[in-house]
Amino acid sequence: MSYELGLKCKTYEAGADLSAYQYYPVVENSTSGRVNVTTTKGAVIVGILQNAPSAAGQGALVAVGGISKAVVWTGSTTKAIAYGDSLILGSTRKKLEKSSTGGTAYRFARAEEACSTGVTAGIIAVRITHEGPTSTS
Repeated sequence: MSYELGLKCKTYEAGADLSAYQYYPVVENSTSGRVNVTTTKGAVIVGILQNAPSAAGQGALVAVGGISKAVVWTGSTTKAIAYGDSLILGSTRKKLEKSSTGGTAYRFARAEEACSTGVTAGIIAVRITHEGPTSTS
């Protein structure tokens, strides 16, 4: 059962229609300051989108601290999530996934709940940690 606790939120402008991306990780555009989802594996995440703005320029409420619900992917047999696992932005899926060996990535959160393999869009509670770059992805 996912939950939220002690959220610290910041309001950004949405960079696009984000109505289908509530609880997805978002990144900040370096030139406009707007937030959007991305398919760049290991990108620096600013937070988890809490609402569902339907057009660019609308207010996007983003959790930047605390425990938030988040959309995760565990579609691969090696990607099951256990309590405490480090989470990064996965490639092409726009969702959080378990960090594994190889490459570099921005460790954004730790799992507060487990999620078994084969889940393409599960929602679990995550502790936002902003641990930063790591030698695993």
